[in-house]
Amino acid sequence: MIGWRITRFFPQGNREELDDLVVVEQPLEIVVNGMPLVALMRLPGMDKELAVGFCLTEGIIDDVKRIKLLRHCGSLEAEAAAGETPGGDALDRGNVVELVLEDPRGTERFPATYVVRTGCGGADLSALEDYHRGWVTSDLRVSSRILYGLEGELTSRQEVFHATGGTHGAGVFEAGGEPVALAEDVGRHNAMDKAVGWCALRGISLEDKVLVISGRVSFEMALKAVRAKIPVLVSVAAPTSLGLHIAERAGLTVVGFCDGKRFNVYTHGWRILP
Repeated sequence: MIGWRITRFFPQGNREELDDLVVVEQPLEIVVNGMPLVALMRLPGMDKELAVGFCLTEGIIDDVKRIKLLRHCGSLEAEAAAGETPGGDALDRGNVVELVLEDPRGTERFPATYVVRTGCGGADLSALEDYHRGWVTSDLRVSSRILYGLEGELTSRQEVFHATGGTHGAGVFEAGGEPVALAEDVGRHNAMDKAVGWCALRGISLEDKVLVISGRVSFEMALKAVRAKIPVLVSVAAPTSLGLHIAERAGLTVVGFCDGKRFNVYTHGWRILP
């Protein structure tokens, strides 16, 4: 977060000058086997987790064991972790994560001149052809009583969101509601990838977990969940038709509009107990 001087206006016609906080957004370049893969606009922090989660949920690797080297080349992550304000706004400060992967797949989907994206949009439509890979087969069951409390558990831990209102959140939870991992980012895709990557780097299986996200369940979010073998994806927001199509065919349970007062189950409702 950084400070920013603002002018706040009110309906009565008066205004005031005050200091506010805004979320930091900076690019992270992911390099795979010596070649630039993609640059993601993200909230600095958990950069290694973001890179690993991205590789897993984009189908570049199917197992964290295929990572032979993982290195963060830069100081931004350390500055952010120390609560310092990162300086600069480009990749020239070593804002890069390098990975050496065994037998990476699908890297040709990314242009040689890599794209820069926030994690909202930019879906790879060729992935429509392989969404069936990694069918979700978990027999996990989750009590509806637990689901009612997950939105509050997620939002209560989103410190950057509470200060700035500028981040999405993603949280991994046990079936009993206990939190396992939480991530925030300016992009909803990035937040999911950070949470997935955090678990992967620690050898924590997602096949018996619930993933809660603050953004909508779109095509690419559903596909990422399927590739990570997450059985239950819960959103505070809505799903899209293509997201539900992916989930229904791949065995993913999708819960939407989970706000602590109600929720809708869209696919594979057998995993949700009364």
